[in-house]
Amino acid sequence: MSNTNVKKYSKISWIAFTFTISIVLISSIPVIFPALFSEVFFIPKSEGIGVPTQFENDPFEFGILAIPLIVTNISVLIFFFLIRKSQLNEKIKTFTKFKISQKISIIIVIILIGIYISISYTEIGFGTYHALIDEEYVDWDRLKNRIINMQSIWPDQLSSEPHFKHTLLKISQIIFGNFYVIPYLSSIGLLIITYLFTSKITNNRIAGIISLVLVLQSNLFLTFDTSATYASFWIMLYLLSLYAMIKTWPLSPMFYLLALFTKLSVILYGPLSLFFILNSEISKQQKIIITISISLIFLVSLGYGSTQDFVKVDWEWNDFWIGFTAFAFQLRLDGLIVVFLLPLTIGLFIKSKTNKYSTSILILIGGILLISPITSGFLNETNQPYRYLSLIVFFAVGVGLLFSRAKTTDIE
Repeated sequence: MSNTNVKKYSKISWIAFTFTISIVLISSIPVIFPALFSEVFFIPKSEGIGVPTQFENDPFEFGILAIPLIVTNISVLIFFFLIRKSQLNEKIKTFTKFKISQKISIIIVIILIGIYISISYTEIGFGTYHALIDEEYVDWDRLKNRIINMQSIWPDQLSSEPHFKHTLLKISQIIFGNFYVIPYLSSIGLLIITYLFTSKITNNRIAGIISLVLVLQSNLFLTFDTSATYASFWIMLYLLSLYAMIKTWPLSPMFYLLALFTKLSVILYGPLSLFFILNSEISKQQKIIITISISLIFLVSLGYGSTQDFVKVDWEWNDFWIGFTAFAFQLRLDGLIVVFLLPLTIGLFIKSKTNKYSTSILILIGGILLISPITSGFLNETNQPYRYLSLIVFFAVGVGLLFSRAKTTDIE
């Protein structure tokens, strides 16, 4: 019997999978052995002047998530091969074909977000004078004073500052007398856009609901959902720029630019956006226009950033490798993401046979993980936990893709 009709994985899928699984495997090493990279690559300043280190950690001591990671990944692998040989595979396929109406999905989304709001709205501090509300972050006092002293909603500060973020916080202060309302609305918007984006690329509303729930249950999301210091504006706008590419494409570059004005490090997401554009199911003309627009924004921003004093470019190889430890440390309370990231990577590769957006999500996940070592090794900056909110979102989208049976050509 001929197998010519059996669809094979594309070269792009193989490249994306090889890239992402390599980054995921390296990032998983500190999950199993938390002290390994620091013991190998970290050189204390005292050793540079001949003073030996008094304390040494066991580089091969297991981390708290080591056993769950190993057991879960082995179990998932065994389960995968078992279901392919049994009738359970057909039952799972039947479940992924199941769809719900738009009306029911809207009701479910409203209920989920309603539950979230009922639990979390007290964190905003309604009725409390804005100057009396504080956050326990080092950057908060400086940011609060800057927003309070703004004479208009558009900052008259250094051009390197996140203007649009400051504008949104100032508007929140003026309208609501509170810095945290618009950041809170941004987090709600992020949940909605996650649902819409996943539903669009899977043509399955259940997949969108699954992705929304995964973001909603994340400890990292719930930690920063009402934060003004580390508001979710940047990831909400960036995800909106990707959603706009396949929904209302002329708006995509604008949302990417606004994301840059809320967080300058979104520059590093430029290449990821370009891959998403070129791999998407839009017309060739639309791809050309959006690619040129995003490329110009990326190159101009990159050129401008390289001229600023606050950007210190200095390659440190040891810091680059230590940057991989940020994933294990910053997401230690999001065990679901840490433990299932490797199976998801493999699952997305398998799904890439029928849905090209699986390849795009693979690149986004691998690229986001790689940004941390680049940040620490090339830009000499620390990797703060809020920066992994984008990984939470695209992990959730990736899981949603696994629950879709739609082919890319079925997506309108």
